[in-house]
Amino acid sequence: MLYYRYMLDKKHRLKKMKDWDILFTDGRFVSGQYITLKFWKIDVSIYPRRAYDIDDLRVGFAVGKKVHKSAVKRNRVKRQMREIVRLLLKDDRIKQGFFLGFIAKVSILEKDYVDIERDVLALLRKAGLLI
Repeated sequence: MLYYRYMLDKKHRLKKMKDWDILFTDGRFVSGQYITLKFWKIDVSIYPRRAYDIDDLRVGFAVGKKVHKSAVKRNRVKRQMREIVRLLLKDDRIKQGFFLGFIAKVSILEKDYVDIERDVLALLRKAGLLI
């Protein structure tokens, strides 16, 4: 199948609930027009039992039910954000050594791909994570 070519690599996925908890307790917020970015610089000394590496980059996406009741619309927003980040990772434009959590706001629904891409780039620039 050719679908795997367009997926975010497993090594870049932020999946575990404990990782999300660490991101939300120790990370910093940067807010944009349609998306909020939560980021945490990986510090191996704080969590020595976790298998973190300084060169890791893990990305997660969250679209809550507040955004829209329909899962179809929420998943569409997640796919768009995931594709934007996947292309940035492919070009090595995001700094390594961070956990990133992209959280959609309600205003993202009526926006198209270009507007979302502009907001993601602005957030990464504001956080100092764009190369």
